[in-house]
Amino acid sequence: MRFTIILILLSASTAFSFQRGDGYEYLTPQEKDMLEKTLEQSPQTSLCPRTVEFANKYREEFLPRGPKADFILVDKQRRLIHLLRDEQVLATYRMALGGRPVGHKVMEGDERTPEGLYFFDMKNERSDYHLSLRINYPNSRDLRSAKEKGISDPGKDIMIHGLPNSWIKRKLIRHPRDWTRGCMAVTSSEVEEIFASVELGTLIEICP
Repeated sequence: MRFTIILILLSASTAFSFQRGDGYEYLTPQEKDMLEKTLEQSPQTSLCPRTVEFANKYREEFLPRGPKADFILVDKQRRLIHLLRDEQVLATYRMALGGRPVGHKVMEGDERTPEGLYFFDMKNERSDYHLSLRINYPNSRDLRSAKEKGISDPGKDIMIHGLPNSWIKRKLIRHPRDWTRGCMAVTSSEVEEIFASVELGTLIEICP
C-alpha cells in the first residue's frame, strides 16, 4: 500500500539524515540513491486523478498541533499545494509557479516545475526566500531522459519556498501570480507551516 511504502521511506530517512550547523538539513547521496531505487521498484498509485476531489476539500486553516504530513500533493493547474495524512487534507495553500508552467521540466531556464513523484531531500533555514524545502529533481529518471534528448543541464534546486527576503524583490512580484523560475512559492508564514509539518524523505507528487 502507498502509505506502507511512505512509512518505510520516512523511517529510513529519519534514521540517517543529519543537520549541519549552517541551517541545512539534508539527505546524504547514499540515502537519496536508496530512496530513489525504492520508489522505482515499488509501484505507486497516482493521486493526480483525485486533484478535483482534494481541491474541493480546501482548508485554509492549518492545524499546527496536528500530525505531520505524510504526503504532499501539488496541483499545478489550480496552483494548490495539499498537505495530506492518510489521504486526508491537513491544509491547502495557494502557490505561484514559474513563467511557463505547463509541462514537465526539461532543462535549466525553461521556468517549468517538474511533474511526477519525488521526495524532499533538503530543508534550508537560511534560504533567500525565508525557508525552503528541496525535492530530488533531477532524479535518475530525469537524468536518463535528459541524456536521451541531448540536454546537458536538466536544471536543479526545485523547491517549495516563501517570498523573497529582499523587500525590493518582494515589491517586484505580485504573489500569488506566477513569478518563480520553476519553484513552488507560498507566503513566508505558509512556508513556515509546511516546513514544520514535512520531514525529509516525505513524498511529493506534482500533477499537471
